[in-house]
Amino acid sequence: MKNNKIFSGIFVLTSVLTSCSVWSSTVNVDLNKTYQAIDGFGGMNAPGWIADLTSSQAKTAFGTGSGELGLSIMRMRIDPDSNNWSKQVPIAQYAASKHVKLLATPWTPPAYMKDNNSLKNGGKLKSNHYHGYTQHLNKFVSYMKSKNAAIYALSIQNEPDWQPDYESCEWSGSDFVNYLKAEGKNLDNSVKIVAPESLNFNHKLSDPFLNNSQTAKYVDIVGGHLYGKEAFDYPLARQKGKKLWMTEHFTTNDDANNWSKALSVGTELHKSMVSNYSGYIWWYIRRSYGLLTDNGKVSKRGYIMSQYSKFIRPGFERVSATEKPASGVYVTAYKNNSGKVVVVAVNTTSSQQKLDFKLNHDSVKSLVKYSTSEKLNVGYGGTYKLNSHKTTAYVDPKSVTTFVSE
Repeated sequence: MKNNKIFSGIFVLTSVLTSCSVWSSTVNVDLNKTYQAIDGFGGMNAPGWIADLTSSQAKTAFGTGSGELGLSIMRMRIDPDSNNWSKQVPIAQYAASKHVKLLATPWTPPAYMKDNNSLKNGGKLKSNHYHGYTQHLNKFVSYMKSKNAAIYALSIQNEPDWQPDYESCEWSGSDFVNYLKAEGKNLDNSVKIVAPESLNFNHKLSDPFLNNSQTAKYVDIVGGHLYGKEAFDYPLARQKGKKLWMTEHFTTNDDANNWSKALSVGTELHKSMVSNYSGYIWWYIRRSYGLLTDNGKVSKRGYIMSQYSKFIRPGFERVSATEKPASGVYVTAYKNNSGKVVVVAVNTTSSQQKLDFKLNHDSVKSLVKYSTSEKLNVGYGGTYKLNSHKTTAYVDPKSVTTFVSE
């Protein structure tokens, strides 16, 4: 990819494709109607469970150059044993130096704080250990800050509605209310607090603390996962002034270079954006099904993510766009305070598609095309000039295409 073309541009369009005939579809972009602000796109790094990213792999994940992903969020685990926290430091330091937001999530409190006295198999946090648990979380925040890896967002618990035979802890909606009433004021106020990180964005876990005036004020981001669910909006959270983050998912554990499965990542990203999510975080950054494969090479899933993450940078806002200009074609659009614009189209057809773009933006003069498909990896595809705010472009079958303005 040609970085001088990418970052000197004012406009970006991303597209994912599949249909049966070439026909023209109109995409209207209205910059005056705005939706959520974008915090970023990211993935999980878990040294202590699997090997840490190498410095080269971290550069590939968080860099914005050719062949790099441009991830702007990194999720990390809070080990219940503070003696292991040093394992998190090297890559967290590097990510922080690249202005990547760090999300810290605990899978379990220390065993002695739980009613089953175990790190595994669920169990609940004892109420008499609420304050000790808060201190445990705050100490992790302080520790990482002392290592020049400041935490941006702190979660209270990973998947409180799941009781697996690995690190876990059960929380109900009333447990969150009780904990936040007792400890909300004591959580480190230098970070954003995230809850409840449900397995499938279960509102039964978050409605209670959102509807309680004593507790809603302590949560900044309502986070959730998408296992067994498609992305969907959460109006109550937005009404309460909370951001929505999709904090964990992977669509399948197939080979990450399997194109038919990889393409669904583009569809999920689109659905997450129209559901007003400000953050989207894939499960492992590096794994056989990850954004990088086990050998550290960018996977097809990673290239699809980069069609979003390299162009829709933190601080962009989603704006109005024709969401479904044709059957199987889906569109979102974005802008930032500098006048840059991003349009993302997800197209699930199986043949080349013709798109007519109409933008109410005087500064957009031309669009430079980049595509990811079964054969291409963010490949350069030419320039399209705008005339009277309009241009026409073609997108390849089953592809993700990004147009960047000049």
